[in-house]
Amino acid sequence: MRAFLLIAACALVWSGLIAQQKPKPSPIKTTVAALLKEPDKFHRKLVEVEGEVDDLKKKTSRSGNAYTTFKLDSESKQITVFSYGHLSISEDDKVVVIGKFYKERRVGRTTFTNEIDASPKEGGSVRRKE
Repeated sequence: MRAFLLIAACALVWSGLIAQQKPKPSPIKTTVAALLKEPDKFHRKLVEVEGEVDDLKKKTSRSGNAYTTFKLDSESKQITVFSYGHLSISEDDKVVVIGKFYKERRVGRTTFTNEIDASPKEGGSVRRKE
């Protein structure tokens, strides 16, 4: 009887943990032009866009955090992409970016507009297009 209660309790705990796991959201495939045309529609949503890397900057903040920014070019439209870490990409690479789009976001005293945060903690990634 004691063993049965122990197994039942473990099963309840395990099923509770499974129920709490959220499915990973799938990104909305779109274009840079669509993001710029209707930023309210995509604000704070996970998006997937393709384009070419331009104005690549790999830097380290004053507090020691490595980060990368670049402009994603697509059909003569540009949007800024940010990610923590120094990404393994080069200028003019064709890439697929998955990240959270922000129409406007304040970080400290700075306001960023029309930016994709492709940091892994935001569910993002940047990879070279095959």
